[in-house]
Order: sequence, then C-alpha cells, then structure tokens
Amino acid sequence: MQSDMPSQTAMAAAFLRALHPVVDAPPVFEDPLVRAFLPGYQQRFLDRLSALAPRWRRSFRQRRSALGSMRAQIVVRSRYADDALASARAAGDVARLLVLAAGLDTSAWRHAPLPVTEVDHPATQRWKRETLVRRGQALPETLRLLPVDFERQRLEDELDAPGSPQFVTWLGTTYYLSRDAIAGTLHALAQRSAPGSRLVLDYWEEAPPGSRDGVLLWGTRLATALQFEPMRTFLTPQMLAGLVSGTGWRMAEALDADAQNRRYLADRDDDLTVPAFAHLALLERTG
Repeated sequence: MQSDMPSQTAMAAAFLRALHPVVDAPPVFEDPLVRAFLPGYQQRFLDRLSALAPRWRRSFRQRRSALGSMRAQIVVRSRYADDALASARAAGDVARLLVLAAGLDTSAWRHAPLPVTEVDHPATQRWKRETLVRRGQALPETLRLLPVDFERQRLEDELDAPGSPQFVTWLGTTYYLSRDAIAGTLHALAQRSAPGSRLVLDYWEEAPPGSRDGVLLWGTRLATALQFEPMRTFLTPQMLAGLVSGTGWRMAEALDADAQNRRYLADRDDDLTVPAFAHLALLERTG
C-alpha cells in the first residue's frame, strides 16, 4: 500500500459496489455515492457500460463469473450491515455508527443524520478528504474522521466511549490481520462500547484446493499479495467463536455463504452467488 493512497483492495471494493447496479438486476445494494471516489477511467467505463443494451450487460456479467462472485460477497456484506443497523435503530437508540477500517465507505451520507465515526489510516483519510474537495463535495457535518495508525497507536487509546449503544461495522479486514490483532481489536471495541452495542464483521475460511471457490480464493490471495496487502488469517466459525469468547461480545447471528445466498440472492435469474469461503457475523456487547 502506498503511503499517500488508499489501499488497492479498498479501491477494488469501491469499484465493484459501483459496478453492481449496472450489471446486476435487481441490485442487492446500491451505493451511488461511491462513484465520487473512482478514478476517471473507471467512471467512464461505467458510463459506457450503462449505455449498452441490457443483453450486452448480461453478456459482460456472464463472462466474468469470478468477478461476479467477489462482487456478490462485497454487496451482500454491505447490505447485511445496513439491514442490521436498521434493525438496531428500530429497536432503540444508536448513539453512533462506528466504521472501522472505513476505506471508501459512504455510510455517513447514506445514514444521515446518524453520527458516524470513521476509523482508518491517516493517509487514506487524507486522500478521501482531498478527493471530495477536488470534486466539489463536502464531508457531512455528522461525520468524524478518526485517523489511527495501528502500527503506532492503540485503538482503545484513541476512541471515545459513547454512553449509549453504538453500531460497529468491520468489513473487508479480518483476513489481512493476525489472530492476535483480531482478538485485540474485539477487546478494544468492547472497552469502548456500551452494553447492547452491535458489531458486524466478515471473515473468510480456507476453501478446498482445486474447487471453484478454492481457485477463486487462491487468485484473490495472489492479487492482494502483489498489491502488498497479503492475507494472513482464515477462520472457521468455530475459530471465530473462540476468538469472540471472553472479549465482551457474544455471537448473535452467524451466516455462512449458503445462508447469505438464501437471504439475499434467492430466485434470481443470474448466477450472482456468494463464494463458499465468505462468512458474516453479528456480535452483541454483553452487559
């Protein structure tokens, strides 16, 4: 990762969120604001793709099944987080939304006027702010950017603790961390979260070598390693439960790929499918 740019994986996830409503119908998750962060050539590509007849867009989708699997994983995890946040807000007060490793997240715009704190590397946040300025967009007044360099700072030292429950999203990150770092982050978040707070995260497990999903995972690992963002940790549901135990959180819901596909991708006429190695979890802060 270059010190003055957001991670390439964050950029790739943003592009796939923008691509999704162009080639997939009906969309599972729509994030029109994310286009503001894409480079000009990607925006022009999306404009040209949007102008094509639907049958040509279907052809583009069908020829890129691996891209479709990763797109499905990214949009489903975002939709799940939004649904869980909506449920939490309907059930009672949510003091704020805390977006950990925010990257090019647009929740502060989509969930206004809910207060949002984004935690990320200082360089990524600087790039995000400067990109918006160049394109004539302002940060929402409800958004706070909290720069944290995890190599030099501890999350629990930088993050304040609201008196009421908060909602935390931690997406697209755990597989790049060590198990100790995952457990440490769970502990730190528990220290700064009131009882009743909720946390959505995703994690991946190893896929059988030679299987379709195994090949996809191998290719993804190679691509991220070449971008100097190697994957470090793969977890089974039992392993995650072990890491969660004793941190101050309890497992409220766990969704494997089959459950995600049934909930969000059933009865479609395309092959949009979450890969078998992708998992989602909803945790709740115990009293």
